[in-house]
Amino acid sequence: MQKFIPILLPVLLIISNAQTIEDSVIDKFGTTRPIPHSVKVKTGLDMLLQDSSNPLAGRNLALVTNHSGIDHQENPNYRRLMELPGVNLKVIFSPEHGLFGEASAGEKVNYDRMRQLPQVVSLYGKTRKPTADMLTGIDLVLYDIQDIGARFYTYISTLGLVMEAAAENDIPVWVLDRPNPIGGIWNCN
Repeated sequence: MQKFIPILLPVLLIISNAQTIEDSVIDKFGTTRPIPHSVKVKTGLDMLLQDSSNPLAGRNLALVTNHSGIDHQENPNYRRLMELPGVNLKVIFSPEHGLFGEASAGEKVNYDRMRQLPQVVSLYGKTRKPTADMLTGIDLVLYDIQDIGARFYTYISTLGLVMEAAAENDIPVWVLDRPNPIGGIWNCN
C-alpha cells in the first residue's frame, strides 16, 4: 500500500484541481481543448512598467521596437517610456517594415521629419546594426517587438545584431518578452 501512496497523491491532486469544461473544441489531433473566455497575459513591457521601483530611472535608453510594442491598453511603448520620470528615451531603432509597420518588405523608411519623438533610426536597409556613434550615451537597450513565432523572420536577426553592437559597447540589453501569437506549445526559454 505504501508503494501506491506517492503515485496516488499526485493523481488525486490533479483530479481535485480539474475544472469542468463547459465550452470546448476538438482540435485536428482529436484532443479536446477548453475555449478560454478571458485570458490576461502580462507582457514584458507591462511587467516593467508595473515595477514600482522604476528600474529605468536615471537611464538613457535606446528602444528597438515597432507598432507591436504596446502595453495592455494599446499605448505605444515609446510613449509610455517618455512619460516615466527620470527616464530619457534618446533613440528608437525600428526594424524591417518601420516603426509603425507602414513599409512593405524591403522598403526604405525615413523619419527625419518626426519632431514629437526622439531620433528614430531604421535598422533595415544600409544600416542593420547600430553603430558606436548611435549608441553613444546609451545606458540600456530595450528590445520590445512581437515576433510572429517563426525564427526565419528578420526581427530575430535585428535582435542579434543589436545585442552584438551593445556587447561591443558594454551596454546591457533587456528583451521584453511577448507571447507567441501563433499559439500552441509555449517555449519559455
